[in-house]
Amino acid sequence: MEIKYNRSLSGVTENQLQQPLRRVTKTFNENRDPVRKNLTMLYNEDTQQINKSLPYNNNNDLNRKILNQERVKRSLNQEVLEDKENMPQLKEITFINHSLPQEFLTISIKHKFDHTISENNNLQKLYTDEIFFYLKEQERKSTPLEWLKYHFIPSNLRAKMIDWMIEVLCSYKCSDQTFFVAVRTLDFYFSKSQKQLEISDLHLCGVTSIFIAAKYEEINPLKLSVVHEKIAHKKLSTDQIKKKESDILQTIGFDLVGGTLYDMYNLILMNCFIEKKLQEKTYKYLKKLCLYLSKMILHDYEICGKTNYTLLAAALIFVAFKIVEQLDSSFDADNQIKDIAFVIQVDHDQLIDIAAKVLNLAKHFEKHFPNLENLKKFNGFQLEDDEK
Repeated sequence: MEIKYNRSLSGVTENQLQQPLRRVTKTFNENRDPVRKNLTMLYNEDTQQINKSLPYNNNNDLNRKILNQERVKRSLNQEVLEDKENMPQLKEITFINHSLPQEFLTISIKHKFDHTISENNNLQKLYTDEIFFYLKEQERKSTPLEWLKYHFIPSNLRAKMIDWMIEVLCSYKCSDQTFFVAVRTLDFYFSKSQKQLEISDLHLCGVTSIFIAAKYEEINPLKLSVVHEKIAHKKLSTDQIKKKESDILQTIGFDLVGGTLYDMYNLILMNCFIEKKLQEKTYKYLKKLCLYLSKMILHDYEICGKTNYTLLAAALIFVAFKIVEQLDSSFDADNQIKDIAFVIQVDHDQLIDIAAKVLNLAKHFEKHFPNLENLKKFNGFQLEDDEK
């Protein structure tokens, strides 16, 4: 059998094209490569032996498949036999039980202490004073006041929006600071907006404020798809939310770093070293009281809409002090609030007046805001719960 190979015409001269084609035969290849010849002979002998042991079948593909399987089995069996012959004899393994010396049994392992926590606490104590007074100076620019004065949004509907924000952000496990940033962003937008907003704008503004605050505060913020589908229930499109986000940020001048009510009361407590003056359990209870009162205050436009955050923070702390005083008779609330008023440089009489309004709101919150139960649901607590 002869196989002809044609020469490629690219880059070949005319003289070379006129030369006759080279004829290559099968016997030529075999003579040139004796190793291939020997392998071919062995393969053919093996195939003939297998063919004798197999039944006749007209299906060539099936025969070829069976041949390959038999050939693989033979090679594997040969390898297994060789491995068994060369396998060394293993000795039995004996296990010995070792016990620790007695002196090691009395050693107690101490848990690793995270030094970054203490460093952060020390830094906060060192710079609390500077941070607080910086935020206080910025209050005139960054704290919204009387923001509903030029809009057609009633205060009771805004309170309903605040209550709904508590439900949404607590349900999605967002931080407390995210809630306060969202409320400040909403109120700040109302105070800076030149457009008179209607009741129909409140839902979009509230949802977008939540979206902005979550992106600013949370490590894993709320996604736009979640806000659109789960929070807004597809009543607001993604384009509406994005356009309102751009509108809010441009209106407030991208000012999201201003102090919130949450920031102010925490800085006051730290700056006046209240933690050292109370037991650990009582101080935790005080912090929960302050958180509850601060969220409660933001419902009432008549209180939070006409008072800056510094004075509100001091007033709610005074109310919390009065409650703690009933639990710890050694704690003097009046003297402590005088010291706080002196340190943060606010008028003591004005502080007492605002505190009286806060206390009255705490006593009659359900009367002033009926059917708003999310504050109590997500932030309500009792002393027994705190002890547990």
